[in-house]
Amino acid sequence: MGQNANLPAATAIKANFTIASIKAYQESATLKVEDYYYYLNLVSSTTTAEDLKAEVKTTLFSLFEDKNAKVLDVTTTTPTTINLTDLLAKIENQDYSFTLSNFENSIVAADYWTTKYQLTIHQKETQTEQICFQRVLFKPTTKTFGTTKKEIWTLFLGEITF
Repeated sequence: MGQNANLPAATAIKANFTIASIKAYQESATLKVEDYYYYLNLVSSTTTAEDLKAEVKTTLFSLFEDKNAKVLDVTTTTPTTINLTDLLAKIENQDYSFTLSNFENSIVAADYWTTKYQLTIHQKETQTEQICFQRVLFKPTTKTFGTTKKEIWTLFLGEITF
């Protein structure tokens, strides 16, 4: 509680949304996590066109609030983190694929929650499983529509721990 003392109530999730609404956003966040791994599949595939890979990489970075966020290094058997740029370089054209299951969302903090899931990493004949904890940030951002500015609540992926 003391760590969140400097966070204004106007940007606290629970101050702005009902429990039912938060649950709906948590489901949407689960889809965002699934999208992240789907995009990694595309970058890793040897059959994905290079122009599509470039577009997918841009989309991957837009999923995160912090463009230098640490993500799971799926190329190692020991759980470690790596920044997204380095991960993309390591997996490109290496034919990794990912399966996710057993999603669970934590209790909501002031501006985030944690989504727990089981990740299965496939590459050639190798299969590795990892339990991941993905921080999901839910914050108001200002969007401009022509001359009108509007505050929109946006989901971003954050750091991954294990």
